[in-house]
Amino acid sequence: MTRNGYFWRLAFSIVIDLLDLTLGRIPLFGAVTEGVGAVVLFGLWGPTGLAYLWELADFTEQADAFIPTATLIALFVGWREGILPGKRAS
Repeated sequence: MTRNGYFWRLAFSIVIDLLDLTLGRIPLFGAVTEGVGAVVLFGLWGPTGLAYLWELADFTEQADAFIPTATLIALFVGWREGILPGKRAS
């Protein structure tokens, strides 16, 4: 993955979190968007994107909107791949 491609994927992950914060608070619609978001994040980030499924545990659709899970997944992958600073070369 190129740096440019990574930052486009990161931006898309931020958009997913913003949609979760606004539209995801609607009951039932939020659960559907979280399922779709998990599939999209799996496509963007691989198996790490499935961590987004934890948001289905909040059946009220209120608390999970304040945790930017998609962005955290993107930042983790960027760190793991060495795109973001902070990881030492092994």
